[in-house]
Amino acid sequence: MNATFLKRLIAEKQFIDVFDDNAEESFYGYLLAFSENLLHLETYDEEGRFHGSLVIEIEDTSRIRWGGRERDLTEQLISQRQDVSAINLHDMKSAAADISNTYGYICVTMGAYGTDMIYVGEISEDCDDSLILHEYGTRARNERSFLLLRWDDISRVQAGGIYEHNLHTLYSKS
Repeated sequence: MNATFLKRLIAEKQFIDVFDDNAEESFYGYLLAFSENLLHLETYDEEGRFHGSLVIEIEDTSRIRWGGRERDLTEQLISQRQDVSAINLHDMKSAAADISNTYGYICVTMGAYGTDMIYVGEISEDCDDSLILHEYGTRARNERSFLLLRWDDISRVQAGGIYEHNLHTLYSKS
């Protein structure tokens, strides 16, 4: 993606819709920063509720849309923008560490596997090529396990969403 255009979106504080066609999802928010390979967004849901910090690989971003009635109406629902911490965008591992330090957990999405491959938990250990995630189970399962993941397979890292935050709150008490 063209750096000049990305810089303009940041400078103009454009409310944008970022599309990840691999996962068939899009994300509303504000572009905060970018690197050669990653975008950092302050995200909101369609009702204007803060949905946390998101780092996504540029190669998984097919397009960015701004302007238009749908985005304008969603932006009007945002009562106040959140103060989102800066994230190291050197690589996904650095971004994940910063998000984990800020929120106490991370939500990772695995590459082109789609939205069914999302894991939430705390980074237990990491090295150059992989990490061990102390995963939060669903509320129904109410269990935790350890999961070994390769950094190269992770296409998105985020935290701050309502569901993930609630899991973190429940599991950090136990």
